[in-house]
Amino acid sequence: MSKANKAKGQEKGRFTVSALTFAEMPRNNLSEVAFMGRSNAGKSSLINALLGVKVAHTSSTPGRTQRINFFAMPSWYIVDLPGFGYAKTSKAQRQRFGQAVEEYLTTRQALVAGVLIQDVRRDPEDEEQMVVAWADSRNILLIVAASKMDRLNRREQAERHRALEVQYGRPVHLISSRTGEGLDQIKAAIRGLGLTF
Repeated sequence: MSKANKAKGQEKGRFTVSALTFAEMPRNNLSEVAFMGRSNAGKSSLINALLGVKVAHTSSTPGRTQRINFFAMPSWYIVDLPGFGYAKTSKAQRQRFGQAVEEYLTTRQALVAGVLIQDVRRDPEDEEQMVVAWADSRNILLIVAASKMDRLNRREQAERHRALEVQYGRPVHLISSRTGEGLDQIKAAIRGLGLTF
């Protein structure tokens, strides 16, 4: 990668702020797309793969994201939310950033879409269904991404794809942050909102 391209990549998705209150969040009213999912679903890996540069912290220990992290894009923000499960944290910490996420999702006016990341091998549980209900209640675009498709063969991928679309009642995009498969579909859905990468 040339120095110019590397510098451009570092600017795209630049970390802006880590917040738990509205006072700490950006106030410029740029559109925001929230990335959410279980702590081990591959949320940070997807963000890094979409940008082609490592900006979101990844870890083998689930639950490392414990604040709402904003990454600047051209005229919008990627917002990395703490994962469901919140492993390795105290009850008080879970309550604190759980309340912050709930307030963000229900009242943040700049929020225009959500990307729900779900391990393709799992079925949606209560938390995922709550995200679907939240998006419907706010009339916000919800993009469902089934991650880690590279861990299944083609037949298994097709079976899980059909099953997840039935359970979600909406399109589900199979993706792999490792191989890059399916990422163009996620980008296209976000671009459909008039946002650019």
